[in-house]
Amino acid sequence: MLCNRMKQFREYNKLDCTLVAEVLGISESEYKDFENNKTAPTIDIITALASFYKVTVDEFYGYTPRLSLHSEEKNFQFDDVSESILKMSDLSWDEARLILYYRAHKDEENDEIIKKILEKEE
Repeated sequence: MLCNRMKQFREYNKLDCTLVAEVLGISESEYKDFENNKTAPTIDIITALASFYKVTVDEFYGYTPRLSLHSEEKNFQFDDVSESILKMSDLSWDEARLILYYRAHKDEENDEIIKKILEKEE
C-alpha cells in the first residue's frame, strides 16, 4: 500500500512527519492522513516524494522489475532483487553486496563458505 511505502521511506531516512510535510508544503496532519491511509495523496505529492527521496515514481510505488547496482569495481545486475534490501533496511552497501552476490552465485562452494562462517559464530 502506498501509505506503507510513504512511512517506510520516511522512517528509513530517519525523518519526522513535520519535516516531510514542510518539504511538500502541506500541514503535518495532512501528511499523517496519507500515512494512515485516511486520504490519498495526489500525483503531485507522489512525484514530489519520489524526487525528495531520489527514486523514480515506480520505485516509490515498489515496482522495480530490474534493479542495477553499481560500484567502482563491478556492475551488478539481478532480476529478482528485493529493493527492500537496499532501501528499506539498515544494511550497509557491503552487506547488501554480499547478499546479492550470494543470491546470484548460489552453488555448493558458497554454501560451504557460509557454513564455515556460521560455525565460527557458534
